[in-house]
Amino acid sequence: MRNTRWIYRENQISHNIEPNIDRDILNLLYNRNIKDSEEIHNFLNTSLDNIHSPLLLKDVDRAVERVLKAKENGEDIWIYGDYDVDGITSTSLCYLALSELDISPKYYIPLRDEGYGLNKEAMDYIKSQGGKVIITVDCGISAHPEIEYANSLGLDIIVTDHHEINNGNPPAYAVINPKREDNEFPYKYLAGVGTAFMLIYALFDKLGKKEDLYKYLDIVAIGTVADIVPLLEENRIFTKFGMEQLNRSHWLGISMLIKKIFEDYQTRKFSTYDIGFIIAPIFNAAGRLEDAKRAVELFIEKDHRVCTEIINELLNNNSERKEIQETILERAIFKIENEKLFENSVLVVAEEGFHHGVIGIVASKILDRYYKPTIIMEIKPEEGIATASCRSIEGFNMIEALNSMKELFVKYGGHAGAAGFSIKIENIDEFSRRINEYAKKNIPESSLIKPVKLDITIPAYKISYDFIDKISLLEPFGFGNPSPLFALNNCEISGLRPIGKEKTHTMFNVKKDNLEIKNCVWFNSDDVFSEVASITHADIAFKLKLETYKDRYQYKMYVEDMQLPSHKENLYERYYSLYNTVFPIETVIYTRKNLENSELKLIYHDYEVDVTLNRNYLTTLDNQTSYLLLELRKNYGYNFKVSIKDIILKDENYNVHIVIDRDYEFVSYSLKQGELFRDIKNFLLGDFNYNSIQKTVLASVFKEKKNTLAIVEKGRGVNTIIQTIGLYYKSMGEKVLLVTDTVPSKRTLSCVDVADEFQEGYSYYIVDKKMDFSPFSDKNSLVFSNENIEIEGFNKIVDNYTLPENIVFVDEELLTKRDIFSNVLPISMRKEILASLNKYSVLYCNRDILLYL
Repeated sequence: MRNTRWIYRENQISHNIEPNIDRDILNLLYNRNIKDSEEIHNFLNTSLDNIHSPLLLKDVDRAVERVLKAKENGEDIWIYGDYDVDGITSTSLCYLALSELDISPKYYIPLRDEGYGLNKEAMDYIKSQGGKVIITVDCGISAHPEIEYANSLGLDIIVTDHHEINNGNPPAYAVINPKREDNEFPYKYLAGVGTAFMLIYALFDKLGKKEDLYKYLDIVAIGTVADIVPLLEENRIFTKFGMEQLNRSHWLGISMLIKKIFEDYQTRKFSTYDIGFIIAPIFNAAGRLEDAKRAVELFIEKDHRVCTEIINELLNNNSERKEIQETILERAIFKIENEKLFENSVLVVAEEGFHHGVIGIVASKILDRYYKPTIIMEIKPEEGIATASCRSIEGFNMIEALNSMKELFVKYGGHAGAAGFSIKIENIDEFSRRINEYAKKNIPESSLIKPVKLDITIPAYKISYDFIDKISLLEPFGFGNPSPLFALNNCEISGLRPIGKEKTHTMFNVKKDNLEIKNCVWFNSDDVFSEVASITHADIAFKLKLETYKDRYQYKMYVEDMQLPSHKENLYERYYSLYNTVFPIETVIYTRKNLENSELKLIYHDYEVDVTLNRNYLTTLDNQTSYLLLELRKNYGYNFKVSIKDIILKDENYNVHIVIDRDYEFVSYSLKQGELFRDIKNFLLGDFNYNSIQKTVLASVFKEKKNTLAIVEKGRGVNTIIQTIGLYYKSMGEKVLLVTDTVPSKRTLSCVDVADEFQEGYSYYIVDKKMDFSPFSDKNSLVFSNENIEIEGFNKIVDNYTLPENIVFVDEELLTKRDIFSNVLPISMRKEILASLNKYSVLYCNRDILLYL
C-alpha cells in the first residue's frame, strides 16, 4: 500500500446539542469548527440575508461617494485588474455592474510579462486616455510607489484587494481590504472578486437597487472558487447561490460557454469541481498563454457571434495549455526518475522551455505524486535568469526556507504552501544544494508521509440517499470546507479490475455487513493494483457522491486511500450509531405508476423491506434503508410509517421521494381497563416493566385517583409516566395537557397537548416546570418536581431507590468496555444484563440504568 498516515479527527460532541440533526453531520460541522447552535443553524440554512453589510469594511462609504461623484461629473473610471481568474472575474463584475448604473467604465489588465499589479507605464497610459478614477481589483495593496505616482498624475485610486497588508495601507483615496485591522467586517478571507462585490453591493444599496445585485453572483462564484479561498461565511454564500445561477446565467458569454462544455447544463447541479477544474482553467489559460483581457471580453460581450469566436479561442488556448502542461510534467518526471532526484528532500527541476504560465500547476502535480516540496523553474538563457514556482507540504514552510537564502534571488515572495522567485542561472545549483540541506534539518521524517485526514468512520448502511442528501447541506465544498472523507473499516473487496483508457484507475466492489457497494473507483491507483489484488479485506478512505444512471440514484464511493485492516470492530459503536439515528429519513423508490395521493405501507421480511400500495407489492427499499429499518425493529422495537414527499417524472420512471418516520400510533381494542393498561405498557416498554417510582405514581393517579406531587430526579422515567397517562385518556377520547418549558419527544407529543401555562378544557393536567400550581388544585393533576416541595391537597410521593454497589457511572464516550449498560444496547442485551445484575463485580453504566431500578 501507499506510504500514508491516517489521521482520525476527534469526534466528541455534546449529547444535548441539536438532537434533530444527524450526529455524523454534527461531527462534520465540528470538524469545521462550527459548534454552537446559531453557527450550525446559519451554516445549514445559508441565506443571502447572512451577507454582512459592506459598510462594515473601512473606506467602502468613501469609495461609493467617489464613484457617484465621478458619475455625476462624467469622469472616466478605469478598472485595473489581474490576469488570473480572480482578477478577470473582478474586472468583469465591476465593468458590468458600473455599466448597469449608467457609468461607462474602461478596464486594464496587464500582460503576464508586465508582472503582477500596478505599474507606472499603465498609470501613464490611463492618464493619457482621460482617466480620473482607478478602481483596482485583486491588486493594489502593496503598490505604494505606483499609487504615489498615480497621485502625482492627479488620479484617484480606489483599492479593492484581499492580499496581506505587509507595509501598511497605500496612499490611495480609499483602501478596501477585508484584512484591514480597523474593519468591523467580521470575515477576513474574501477573494478579490468578493471584495469587489462588497463595493458593488454598497453602490447598489445606496441607489436602491439591492435586488438587482444578486444576478452577479455566478461571476463572484467563479472567481471565489478559482482563487482557493476558504468556502466559509460570505465566500460560501457567494459560491452556493452563484453556482445555482450557472445554468441560467444572465451573462451571454457565460451562458454560451456553459452550454458548450456541459451537455446536461439544463439539469446539472453545478459543483466547485466544475468551476475549479473545468470552467476556471479555460479563463486561466488566457492569462497564462495569451491576454487575459480576452476572457473579460467574454463576460461582458452581448453579441452571439463574438461570444462564439471568443469561446473557441479560449478553448483552443486551454487545450494548448493542457498539452504544454502535460509535456512539461512528463519532462519533469523523466528528469526526477532518471537522475533519482526523488531521493532528495526537495524536488528541484530547472530546464529551458518550461512555460512560466503552467509551472505552478506542474509543481502541484509533482508534489501530489511524490509528496515532497517541489520547485519547477523555467530557465531563460537570454535574460540570464530562471523563474520558479514552489509548492510545499504540511510541516515545511516554503517562504521561511527562501528567507534563509534570500541573497540568492533576484526577487521572491509567497507564503508557507506556495511561493515564487527569480534567480540568476549561475545560482541554481547552489540553491538546489542549500534548499535540500535546509529541508533535511527542518522536515521531520513523519512530515514526508502523506497525511490522510479522515472526518469520521461510518457504517455501511450510511452509504445511502438519505445520508448523502444530508451531507449536501454542507456544500459547497472546497478549500476551508473540504468534501468529507470517510472511513469504512475491515471491508471485503471483490471484482477488482483496471479501468480507463490507460488502465490507470481501479474499480471494485465493497461488502460490509452484507451490504454491497458496487463499482467503487480509485483514480490513479495503478501503482498499487497488484498489491490490492492480493488482499481480500481492507480499511478504505473515501468520499461519497450521489450519481444517476437510467434515472435511478446510485451511491458511489470514490476511494482516496486503502490500508490493510487495522481497526477492531467495536460493537458498542455500531449500536450507538444505530440508536442515535435521527428521523425522519428520506429515500427514493422507482415505479412506472403515478402514485399521486396514494397511501403506502411497509412490509418487513428477514432481509428486506417492501413498499405496498393498497396491499399490493409495489417495490423493495434499497438495501441500506432496509438494513437500517430491520436492525432498529429487531434491536429496539421501533415501528415506522411512510409518506410521499415528492414525485418527479423522469424519462425512465417516476422518482418517488418518500419519507420514513418513527410510528408512535397506539392502537388497542381492549375493553377492560386492565387490558388497556397492559397494551399501553407493552407499547411503551415492550418486555420491560415499570420501575418502582413509575408504578407508585401511576397507582396514585389511577387506583387512588389523587392529585399527585412526584419528587423525581431526572432519568427515572418521567416521560413514560406522562405517555402512559396521555395514551390512557386518548383511548378514552379525552385530552391531557402537559405544561412544560422544555421540548417533549415526538412520542410524548403524539399523546398529549403541550403548553407553557395553564389552559382550560382538559380532562387531566401534568405539570413539569416551576410555576404557580394553584390553577391545578381543583383539576385532575400530576406535578413533577426535582426539588422537595409541598402542594396542599396533593398526594406527595418521593422517589426512593437503591443503587447497586457494583454500578459505576461513566460518560457515554467511555462506554466501550465489555461490561456496560446503556439504552444504546439492544433490548435482548439489556434484559440479559438486568437479569444477572448482581453477578457483575463492576458494571459500567450511563444514567439509563436508573430507568430500570
